[in-house]
Amino acid sequence: MINNKLGKFFGPSSSYTGYFMIAGGLVALTYSPVSLTLVIPGMFMAFTYNGTLIDTEKRRIKPYTALFGIYRAGKWTDTDQFTGFSIIKATKKYTTYSRGSVRFDMSVSDLELVLLKKNSKEKVVLKRFGNFIDARKEMEDMTPVIFPEHNITQ
Repeated sequence: MINNKLGKFFGPSSSYTGYFMIAGGLVALTYSPVSLTLVIPGMFMAFTYNGTLIDTEKRRIKPYTALFGIYRAGKWTDTDQFTGFSIIKATKKYTTYSRGSVRFDMSVSDLELVLLKKNSKEKVVLKRFGNFIDARKEMEDMTPVIFPEHNITQ
């Protein structure tokens, strides 16, 4: 079983806000149990992340969202439903506004190794990389694992 964590579900500023909500809620918990209304959403924002599980024995893949960093919500898909790999450039843009309504944009670019589904535009992200060489090597390593019928022995 291969577990690839793909990153936070929320952006960086929302994740840090979650940590501050947890800290504020724990401090306020000494005064009132109502402060748990800060701790629980803070834990959700701070610890929720996305990932992909690859079951090499049963030949299936599960893209998931780990709620609170614990429960992995997602559906298993057989590898027979995929046609091949692709490496795509992905740019995520996070926007935050300060109290003075000043806009702060942060862009993060990386390469994603994705599996393409048959007869569909749907794709499943397997892993993220900073450069093309690492993504290409991982694609070559994963081909015999996910598509053993394409495995060529040398």
